[in-house]
Amino acid sequence: MTADRQYNSTMAGKGAFLSDAKLVLREMDAGRNPDQVRLAVIEDNLLDQRTRHSRSTVWKEIFRRYVSERDPRDVSTLAHMVAHCPNPTAVDLVLFYEYCQVDALLYDLTICCTYGLYQSARMAIDRVDINEWLSQRGPDHPEIAGWSPRTRGRLTAGYLATIRDFGLVKGAQRKEFHKMYVPREAFVYALYHQKERGLQGKSLIYSTDWRLFLLSENEVIFHLEDAASGGFVHFRRAGDVYDLRFVYQGLREAVYAITDGQVR
Repeated sequence: MTADRQYNSTMAGKGAFLSDAKLVLREMDAGRNPDQVRLAVIEDNLLDQRTRHSRSTVWKEIFRRYVSERDPRDVSTLAHMVAHCPNPTAVDLVLFYEYCQVDALLYDLTICCTYGLYQSARMAIDRVDINEWLSQRGPDHPEIAGWSPRTRGRLTAGYLATIRDFGLVKGAQRKEFHKMYVPREAFVYALYHQKERGLQGKSLIYSTDWRLFLLSENEVIFHLEDAASGGFVHFRRAGDVYDLRFVYQGLREAVYAITDGQVR
């Protein structure tokens, strides 16, 4: 877990903003820079929001999740994936994955609380589960104690809405688990993303990032074999010995392989 990163309550009530984020990133893929897209969102109402305040709020949240403090080349790679990947489910999961990388609370809630419940065969997740987990995290994250009951309530509701919108659970009222379908494109994206962050060998195979897709270790092995059959990696295993080698130099090359129709 991200004990060294402070939790914040910015996801409270925000939801996924999926369609808005996709439109913003498609505009960037088409050649607009962030400043130009910001003007289009706030001044030209690109996202069809009723008020200037709501336009600004949506832009700031999308910018925080997918643009702020990122290398422009990484933003370009993500934008290309969103604009050109043929699998909409993969795009949703990639956006969720990238969002989790910049939000410590979203990351930890998912890899610990949500993943744990899913793997223990629970049928659903609710606000009680989240509040209990937050209380357990209190000693490591004293900022939680500073949240008002209203803020905490909005956060738990916002988290449940977020994981529903991104496809981890389903249901308007009761958030029920279902068998997660993780497309090859999303898995390959996350695989190369971790490679670029320096993970390799068993550290990559056993990475907690896979829990963001609710994948068990055995399922990760299955997806690695599938990625190998698609030509994205070379992967063999013999018992506890793994041989994992990459076909592409980095994430950008892998994304262009996916979006240029070279997925086999």
